[in-house]
Amino acid sequence: MGKFESLIKILHEIGSTAESRGLVHQFAEDEFLNGNTITIKGQQLINFGSCSYLGLEMDERLKEGAIEAIRKYGTQFSSSRSYVSCTNYKEFQDLMEQLFGAPILLATNSGSAHQVVMPIVMESDDCVIFDHQAHFSMKDIESKLIANKTHITVLRHSRMDELEEKIIEYRNKYKHIWYVVDGVYSMYGDFAPIKDIMQLMEKHKQLHLYSDDAHGMSWLGKNGTGYTFSQTALHPRMILTTSLAKGFGSCGGVIVFPNAELRDKVRNWGGPNTHSGPQQPATIGASIASAKIHLSGEIYEFQKSLQEKIAFTNHIFDQYKLPVVSNSETPIFFLGLGLTRVGYNMLRRMMDDGVYCNLGIFPAVPENCTGMRFTITNHLKLEDIETLAKKAAYHLPKALKEEGRTMDDIYKAFRKVIRIGDKSKTNKPTKDTINLTSNNQLKLERFTSIREMNEQEWNTYMGKNGAYDYQNLLFLEDVFSNNAEKENNWRFFYYVIRDTNGIPILITFFTLCLVKDDMLAPSFVSEKIEQERKNNPYYLTSNTFMMGSSLTSGEHFYIDRQHKQWKQSLVKLLDILWEEQERQNANALLLRDFREDDDEIREFFMDQGFIKMDIDANNIVFNSEKLNSDDFFLNKLDGKKRYYFRNEVSKNHELFSVSISACIEEDVDMYYQLYKNVKSKKLSLNTFDLPIKVFEKMCNFPNWEVIKIT
Repeated sequence: MGKFESLIKILHEIGSTAESRGLVHQFAEDEFLNGNTITIKGQQLINFGSCSYLGLEMDERLKEGAIEAIRKYGTQFSSSRSYVSCTNYKEFQDLMEQLFGAPILLATNSGSAHQVVMPIVMESDDCVIFDHQAHFSMKDIESKLIANKTHITVLRHSRMDELEEKIIEYRNKYKHIWYVVDGVYSMYGDFAPIKDIMQLMEKHKQLHLYSDDAHGMSWLGKNGTGYTFSQTALHPRMILTTSLAKGFGSCGGVIVFPNAELRDKVRNWGGPNTHSGPQQPATIGASIASAKIHLSGEIYEFQKSLQEKIAFTNHIFDQYKLPVVSNSETPIFFLGLGLTRVGYNMLRRMMDDGVYCNLGIFPAVPENCTGMRFTITNHLKLEDIETLAKKAAYHLPKALKEEGRTMDDIYKAFRKVIRIGDKSKTNKPTKDTINLTSNNQLKLERFTSIREMNEQEWNTYMGKNGAYDYQNLLFLEDVFSNNAEKENNWRFFYYVIRDTNGIPILITFFTLCLVKDDMLAPSFVSEKIEQERKNNPYYLTSNTFMMGSSLTSGEHFYIDRQHKQWKQSLVKLLDILWEEQERQNANALLLRDFREDDDEIREFFMDQGFIKMDIDANNIVFNSEKLNSDDFFLNKLDGKKRYYFRNEVSKNHELFSVSISACIEEDVDMYYQLYKNVKSKKLSLNTFDLPIKVFEKMCNFPNWEVIKIT
């Protein structure tokens, strides 16, 4: 299965699980909507899931505008906008140009706006830098840009120091350097550092800005033009897109250009804008009414009302000491919950108690940063917001207790985000301590070398799983220590969980090592990043806490599924691993090599916030001396491969001789070069090169043999 198909499979599993718990893909059952409440499965809920921040979708002027447009022009105007647009289209376009004071194009929605603009303005000799948290609707254009030979890279979220480093690095290589951001980011509600970006644009003339201000529109800025334009005037090297489907109260997207020439270039050959229909008459009718409100002083009354509600939300959530991790100045709030299963529990509790919020879950947020996302609109009353805070304060400790988690877990998970980051410092383990306490009558043992463990016990439970019996782990510990390259120095950790009788329930080992962040990314992504690593070999690399090691494969842990406490043992292990990950400053925790058909383990880890990724299959053959090679391969291969085996492989086997021998020290350089020849051509699992020390040590270690094909 390809990486893209694997990702789709993961997202399908996550969506299906959330749907089965009644948290996504729901339908409103109201005969009439009021903006304040919503009915789902017969229960009326206070609606904290709407992005219509100013509440304009219920304004009678917008409703009448839509109705009147249908009466005049029908339900649709079915024509490509390249030929002709409906009568009211021109009026709305003129109003939006008056609103923004610049040339604009209308799009069916903000997502199609990106499809219209980005492939046209971002050219083959340009570099495009995506902010790590830029909205998926923009990142989805990457494949088109790559096909056009545009250079693509990613910037850690809002890191202006790194942005300037990239500008300096790329300024002699590319004509234009585009930085792609959200004005207001949709999960945590944080702002793009627009003023800092403007300073860099003045300093570096190649820098261009592409800002999607969908969540900033209407509730901020002069005439409601949004967050980005509340921070800067339209720069001549800047394009802004925004959505009318949120604060504006209607539907569609708007693209704002610095000049008419660029607008016309996109209009004449801008993908969906050229070949698909325009916004329809009813939508345009409502939008005209909203635009007139925005151009009047009344828009500031709507903005003021919302700002008062935002301030009250901050006040009441601070009073209840709830772990809000989002920006305090926007109508987007995010209550940190941590593990996925805590999120399921909390959101279900809130819905059962009459409150509707959104589940913030992977891939919108990192795997262990699940949360309750809720939005504030002018439809809500202050008492509604206080009700939300009270219910959240009541249910959060209960959800945590039921799932065996604590507030400390939330602080650790969200230590890097805005509002509660500083609180987590008191919870960070020191370098010399780690919690080895026993829960549920379980005893945990932790070791940092295989030498500290009982050889017979290790080999009994783990020695037959792969190339990591006691002696091979001694080999690995020796090879990956005291090396000059930091990627070739690993730290080893061994864990045993026993019951009250001292019987092992779970045994495993981990390595702490430096890995490439694109290790599991598609090959074409790694190819791009490897170009960067020619100048900076540690570009996009980080410490990872990995089950097993990058030089071993197979089942890296033993667990007694017959033991009644096996799941408690896994929870116990994960608690220690998360603490170890924090203690060792590892950016990722990687559990690996579980059976594809083990649904029980898969569901367990999904509930803990882990995301399943398919990697290259292991190929292990037991008792090979008893196998007839032709029969073995033909029984394992599909029809096309069987044909190839018979006609291209098997008939030529007499041309080759095969021998098996111990490693020969004189041939180490040859072994190493052959290894590098193969590795350089395969980026589907992108790792650092092994040191030649691996091959040198193999020659002095009896467990390794060389198969030579001549």
